[in-house]
Amino acid sequence: MSAWGRAVLLVALVLTAVAVGGTAGFVHRTRVEVVGVTVPVGMAAALGGVLGLVLLARRWGRSRLAVAVVAGAVAVPVLVLGQLRAEGDLVVAEDVWGLTLLGGMALVLTAGLVVPITAYHGDAPPPRPSPVPDAEAPP
Repeated sequence: MSAWGRAVLLVALVLTAVAVGGTAGFVHRTRVEVVGVTVPVGMAAALGGVLGLVLLARRWGRSRLAVAVVAGAVAVPVLVLGQLRAEGDLVVAEDVWGLTLLGGMALVLTAGLVVPITAYHGDAPPPRPSPVPDAEAPP
């Protein structure tokens, strides 16, 4: 893929990241009761969306800079929604759900940045290890 193609994909990922971050702020409290057990489907969807964006940024961007740009784009709306408005309300509160969202996003985004990106991207076979010289062979 050309550099222009990657740039267009990165812009699309950034716009999607802003939408995912804003949506995550609103849906992270959604819970469904299944057979008497409360399942946090909103939190799973929010963190799953962030994980998907990080994986796409790693795959298409092929650099940590692309992941960092997407991480910033997904974090800004959530942090803005966590600020107290003049009316006295906020979307991402400082409670167990809000802190789980912030901590989970921080964990996913940090892991996306720190885990090494390998050279193998599916375009070519993975590199083979070099043969180790035999200790018994003459030099």
